[in-house]
Order: sequence, then structure tokens, then C-alpha cells
Amino acid sequence: MASAGSGIGGVLLKLLDRLYRQAATGFAFACFFLGGGVLAVVVFPVMAWFRQFRRQHAQRVIRSVFRFYLGMLQGLGLLRLEIGGRRRLDSCRGRLIIANHPSLLDVVMLMALTPNAQCIIKHELWNNRYLGGVMRRAEYIRNDLEGEALIGACRRALDGGANIIVFPEGTRSRPGVMPRFHRGFANIATLTQAEIVPVVITCSPPTLVKGEHWWVVPATRPTFRVIVGEHLETSGYKTDRHRAVDSRRLVARMEAYYAERLANV
Repeated sequence: MASAGSGIGGVLLKLLDRLYRQAATGFAFACFFLGGGVLAVVVFPVMAWFRQFRRQHAQRVIRSVFRFYLGMLQGLGLLRLEIGGRRRLDSCRGRLIIANHPSLLDVVMLMALTPNAQCIIKHELWNNRYLGGVMRRAEYIRNDLEGEALIGACRRALDGGANIIVFPEGTRSRPGVMPRFHRGFANIATLTQAEIVPVVITCSPPTLVKGEHWWVVPATRPTFRVIVGEHLETSGYKTDRHRAVDSRRLVARMEAYYAERLANV
């Protein structure tokens, strides 16, 4: 009887834990979008009254907010976070940071961890009701710019010491599927000669994956691991051959890098 009672109690505790995490996840999402609106409508305009408002100011505020938000998620018991090679991010300046994209939270984590972070964002976010004002104030780079304009914007950001975050897959990946990269990041790297810092992100069990609703929480609290690799020189990938050939070589190199590190995850 005691064994049966313990079994029922264990099932009930798991059910209550999942219900709590569903409610806490809803609260966290509400905070995210409400916070974006407050930044765009209240915080940034007020900051502009007191001093010359610059892109760097907005980006520092966004990083601080994301660091707070990441801490809140951990405090609510919604995730565990393990970071390897953090000093490599701390010392980054004028580099191209690329990462695989298993979860919706990857952007939050990299933005919170990366100093002087600049992003290439989907153009839909530019006019998003909740986050568009934040994107415009921070002067993030739209991904729908013409090729030369996009490279020029990236070159100016890198020359100014910003670290550009790119998710080469273009969208969240499916669990168990090896990343397939678009050539955009490779074009930027070869044309600007920016060093690449690869970041490998894993999440076990998977959560907030592509096509999954926010309220579908995993059976147990997920653990995110963010591993920052050694930087990669890109000068050897720029040759006198056609740009597409150089880019494909670099894409193949980075896909192999991620395949090796994700093979046993």
C-alpha cells in the first residue's frame, strides 16, 4: 500500500510541477512582450530626453534586460544554464558570432552573454507591434537589405567593435536534425575578414522548438548548454575565385564543425 501511495504521490507531484511550469512560462512570455513595449514606448524615449541617445545605449539596456530575464527564468525554475568558454565571449570585439538554433531562447541567451552585441534580424520584427520599437531604437540590421547595403552595415558595425550575432540556419532547427547553414554569414565573414566565434547550443530535453506552442513544456526542467569555441580566422577563405565558391567552403567547414559536436547529443 505504501508503495502504491508513493507512486500516486509521485505522479501527482510531476503533474503539479508541469502545471506550475506551464503557468510560469506563460508569465515569462507575458513579461517578455510587455517589457519590449515598455522599453520602446517609455524607457528609450525618456533616456533620449536626458542625454544624446545612441545605438550603443539602447543595446546596453537590452543586454541588461536580457540578463535579468535569463536570471528570472532560472529563478522560476524553468531552465538550467551551463556555459563553457564564457571568457571567449567576454573578450570578443569586432567578431562574427554564429550559433545553431535549437530553441526560441537562443537569442535571449546570446544577447545576454555577448558584449557589444549587434544582430541581423528578420525584417518582420522591424514592424512587430511589441518589439519593433526596440529593434529600431537599437538599430539592429535588417536581413532584407540589398546585398551591398547589408555587407556595408555589417562592416561598419564590426569596425566599431560590435559583435554580430548570426544564426546561419535562418530559423529554429528540428531536434535530431543536423544544422544546414545558409551562405549569408559566410559572405559577411569573407568580405569583412571578421573572425568567427562558433557557439554550440544544446537543450535537453528539447523545449520551445520550431512548430511547438509555448505551453507545451517538457516532462522535466530543461538544461541549456552554451559552449563557446575558439575563434576561426577567415582570411584563408577569401580567394581570387568566385565569391560563392569561397562561401561554400566556409559553410562546409562550419557545418562539419557543428556536426562533430552535436553528433552525440
